[in-house]
Order: sequence, then C-alpha cells, then structure tokens
Amino acid sequence: MSFAIAGNNDGPLFLLRSLKGKSQPLFVGLQKPISAVLREEYLQYVSPENFFEGFDEIGLMKICEKYKPEILFNTFCNFRFTDLLDLYKVLNIHPAPLPRYRGRHPIHWALINGEKKFAISIHKMGKEIDAGDIYWQKFIKIKKGMSVTELRSALMNALQSGFAGFLKKYIAGKIKPQPNSDKKATYVARRYPEDSRLTHWDDSAKIIRTVLALRNEVNPAFVYIKEKKILLVQAQPGNRIYEGINTPFVTKLAANGFEIACLDGKTIFFAGINPKEHDIQLNDRIGL
Repeated sequence: MSFAIAGNNDGPLFLLRSLKGKSQPLFVGLQKPISAVLREEYLQYVSPENFFEGFDEIGLMKICEKYKPEILFNTFCNFRFTDLLDLYKVLNIHPAPLPRYRGRHPIHWALINGEKKFAISIHKMGKEIDAGDIYWQKFIKIKKGMSVTELRSALMNALQSGFAGFLKKYIAGKIKPQPNSDKKATYVARRYPEDSRLTHWDDSAKIIRTVLALRNEVNPAFVYIKEKKILLVQAQPGNRIYEGINTPFVTKLAANGFEIACLDGKTIFFAGINPKEHDIQLNDRIGL
C-alpha cells in the first residue's frame, strides 16, 4: 500500500524516524520552507527529488496527482483540506484525545485547563474539523508545570514510538477504526498573541498553569501594570491569603520578582523580573 506524508516543520520527521527507512513514502511535502539544518535531516530519509517545500492545497494536489498515493498522512499542514479529500484518503495526526479538543492549539488549552493526561490521535480526515474515525490513539500523563514545548515533544515521541507498528497493522487490515463521536466532541479556539494576556484572576491556579505552559512560546503570558506590558515566564504559589480582593494588585517586591494577590485571595510570585527595571511598586493594580 503506497503512502505519502505532508506536514509542517518537524512534524513528518517523527513518522520518518519511526519507520527508519523500512517503509518508504512516495514523497514528503512541507507546507512551509524550513531551515537548512532541518532539511538535511529530512534528506536522510527521503531523496531530494521526492521532497517538496512550500505549497497550499492546490500545490499539494498537483504533487499527489504525480505520485498517486493510496494514503496521505497529514502532520500539521495548517490549511483546510477540501477538494483533496474527494480524491485521496487522508489520515490526520491530531495532538489531542479525540473526540475531545478538536481544533487549533489543543496542547495550549490542555495545559491551561489543567488536564492530567492527554493523547495524540490518528484519524480519518473529513471536511468537518478533526472529525472522522479514529485509527490510533496514545495517552500520556501530563507532568506538573509542563510547557507547551514539553508536552508537544512527549506526544510526538509517543507518535514516533507507535507509528511504524500502526502502519504495519493498518496495511495488513488489522486496525479497526473507532468512532469519533460528535456528541462527545469538544472544541478549542485558535489562540492569538493577545490571548496570552492574563485575565482570569479569580483562579490563581489557572494563572500559574498559563504562565508555565506558555513560558517557551513566542507569545508568553503577560500583564499590564501602569499601562506597561510585562512578560511573565515563571510563577509559583505565594504563602499569604487575602480577603475581599476586588482587583488584583502587587503585594510584595523582591530583587528577582514580585507578588500579586488574586481575586480568590491567593497570591502568586512571578520570578525572573527586577521590579525596579519596570517601575513596579507596591499596591500597583493589574490592568484588566
């Protein structure tokens, strides 16, 4: 059974590493161009003439028309597949425990929401977002304080460990698809840079989870103090309890950080910041 792999960045590499050259895709295509270093690793698994960079759905359809794969694996192309689905069977990699967490940025939301475990799934792609029968799924435990980068790495390593075995069983007809129930489905919204602003001050635990989850992201968590944007990458529970908080405010200053009282009465210490450099003072209110 012939197959090909399309995706973004390093996504398809995890499938190729799993296969270790034992099963060769007809081609590997990446939606966006990549660095020379990453390209060099890809070319260890696929010949240059069968490696493509930079396309939209129409471009991918042209490549598929040349190679005619029986299955196309999608590993994070971020455009919607429409007409292509009428011509080829596409199995999609989605880093979430389908049918829950359909949509963009499920890893971010899982950590912000405080999930204890999470999964990566392979399912049949349809025109409805992240719907279609589930062919494979692997759960892992979420460690306390995990970042998006760390959870993504753990999920992709689980995919790498299981993909070759899945493909062998799939080709042999030994995989029984499981329903991806719309009734049990949940959805997550795409995140934008402004969504990293901390606004849910009635839940101090969620604030901490958000800061730690986003600490390695291009858009880390942030607050406004006296109309100045302050980026936050370290957070831990404080040891004081306040009563009757109407607005979060600065309760403590230190050389390496500052403390804020939340609406639930608990405090959080944000480390890695010199308050003097940002003119942060006691009793400063947090912009909401």
